[in-house]
Amino acid sequence: MTNTLLEIADQIAAETSGPTPAAHRRRMQQTPGLMEAALGMARLIAHYREGSARAALELNEALTTSDLARFASGMLIDREMLQNYDALPTQWGKFLTPTTVKDFKPKSLATLELGAQVFKDVPERTAYPVAKGPELDEKFIQAKKTGLLYGWSFEAQVNDDLEQLQMVPQAFPQMARDTEDDRGLRLMINLETGSLNTGFFNGGNGNFGTLKLTAANLELVLNSLRTKRDPKTGTIIPAGRLQLVVGYALETLAERILNVDRVQMADGNGGFTYAPNPLRGKVDLVVNEKQLGESWIVMPKPGTARRAPFYFAKLRGYEQPDFRYKADQGRAVGGGDIVVTGGSFDDDTIWYRGRHIMGVAHGDPVLTYGSDNTGA
Repeated sequence: MTNTLLEIADQIAAETSGPTPAAHRRRMQQTPGLMEAALGMARLIAHYREGSARAALELNEALTTSDLARFASGMLIDREMLQNYDALPTQWGKFLTPTTVKDFKPKSLATLELGAQVFKDVPERTAYPVAKGPELDEKFIQAKKTGLLYGWSFEAQVNDDLEQLQMVPQAFPQMARDTEDDRGLRLMINLETGSLNTGFFNGGNGNFGTLKLTAANLELVLNSLRTKRDPKTGTIIPAGRLQLVVGYALETLAERILNVDRVQMADGNGGFTYAPNPLRGKVDLVVNEKQLGESWIVMPKPGTARRAPFYFAKLRGYEQPDFRYKADQGRAVGGGDIVVTGGSFDDDTIWYRGRHIMGVAHGDPVLTYGSDNTGA
């Protein structure tokens, strides 16, 4: 958690513009009485989390008797979940190039590749030469809606089971981040086995192999990727900053290959000599903390190459997940509203929902190589 609940309560009036549900709730939060209640609830929840039995009793009483306390606690939890989301680490940003989409329709990732052409001399009173035609590479990315419901039951409220309610600020942001990694990393690997995604790393794309991770094999792959030629112009395709991607199983070996100062080399007379490590500083080592097995990948670092291999899109205006509760508790027979914590009209449950919108897509495989590490 980046801020305490008291700090959140002090800052909570910010970010009130826009039509989103979160912005609407924050506009409602700019009243002195509500802010005073928020500070009180922040202190009470903090003491409860520290293990205070008295705070647990007072918190349960406040949530079951006071509409203001309920709204103030929901306001705190809403902001806390967003801050927790921002603070949680992810893996996909190490490998996927971020982009945005304006709606749910497929967005073309087509790029007009003019290749590495250069200007030509233009003699006096002559027309300019015409550039070679563009090469249209059609790829698409589409944002999709994801989410889950969580219900805090009427029975849990009666049993003073506040732990279920307190799980929401931690669990929902983690679910959102895990969903991002799940969608993004599956473009590269099978998350259950660690094997390479054969829809991208395959013979047709010319980027799959079985080479063992050794200094010689890594140098071979780097030289190959850095000398790839544009078939149209015959010039080298800029590879950007290349990175070696491994899981924990190959981390130590990869560090040894890349970080050693000197390497042993044959001197041609039956002996050996030492020379500077030609790989040191030439490639970045990136550990995918969710990659099982011994497969390894070489690819451009996101944002450094014109031809990105993987893309991650968020919907413009909805970059963060949306967290809310369901207010369908109905009305009392004698008239008047029933508080949200009275539960759903259908099943007495207080329903919380997390929604997150994102999309992923394969890009250009030309500057990538993946190995299952089974060969020579």
